[in-house]
Amino acid sequence: MIGKKEKKINKMTLTREEQKSVVKMVMESHQGVTLSEAKTNGDIREEMKLNLEFYSALKEGFVDEKKQPLDEGIGIVKVFLNVLGSVKDFLTGTKIVKDITEWIKGILAKLAEKLAPLVDKFVPQKVQDLAKDGASAVTKFIKEVYNTFSYKGFAKMFAMIRYRTFRPSDEQKQCMELAGKIVYKWIIIALIAFFVIKLIITAWPVITAMVAKGAAVGTGVQQAAVGGKALYGGLIAMLAPIKAILAKLGHGSLYKGIFSSTSAAIKAKDASKISADIKAKEKEAKDKEIDGFKGAWNYCPLPQKESIEFDRMTQLAGL
Repeated sequence: MIGKKEKKINKMTLTREEQKSVVKMVMESHQGVTLSEAKTNGDIREEMKLNLEFYSALKEGFVDEKKQPLDEGIGIVKVFLNVLGSVKDFLTGTKIVKDITEWIKGILAKLAEKLAPLVDKFVPQKVQDLAKDGASAVTKFIKEVYNTFSYKGFAKMFAMIRYRTFRPSDEQKQCMELAGKIVYKWIIIALIAFFVIKLIITAWPVITAMVAKGAAVGTGVQQAAVGGKALYGGLIAMLAPIKAILAKLGHGSLYKGIFSSTSAAIKAKDASKISADIKAKEKEAKDKEIDGFKGAWNYCPLPQKESIEFDRMTQLAGL
């Protein structure tokens, strides 16, 4: 519970710029209150403190000794600030979510939008670059995604919100792991689909040129000459790391769907068909994950002695 019983956070993990972003967000949520006014307003100062501690603890959840935080050009704290905003109402119990599934869908849609620059950073911008760096681009992209997110980071965030604490216990985090895994898979699927679409569109001039020459494309693009260099291996070999990840996530069919969509687009000579078809298959995979979110969120009952009023309010809201 948030209040006097909450353990004090000894270390602020936020950078100076991240702290400024949090303070600015709180001020903007109060319709342009000035810094001078904020300094003399106890409620606003308390809200700033609450959010600084929350986002500091949240950042810790996405970083461990073996992994690096999300590229600072995007910033994990910056991303979640744009998506969650002030968490005061969540942590004080005054925020009532009437439909937990719709709530998480809205959050995930915003997350995917804010994470789009992560994909742009890895997709080669020209066919010539694809010929030289295509395979390594896929590997680097997968590595970055795995070094950025973990289901445990999401589980911690959900535990912080559901149990209204900066320092959820191991048991509380374990209770939210199923919800964290659902969201983790959803995000990875969204990023992979976006990445593959952009990668194939970049390779489209080579693919269509080979089709025009009667080259075999049924098993991938085979060593097409581009600017004096070769596009080695083909798309299937190039995307092998993505195939492996989707298989681990239980969505190997999405990988097959990606190439069936590509094949159909090649036959129709319509690049726009790739994006539409892959997005449709991506939606099916994401919907499959999110269908069980309400049950995952409520996997463990809330301790009655700590949240009698919270239980009553959420029951009235239909959760």
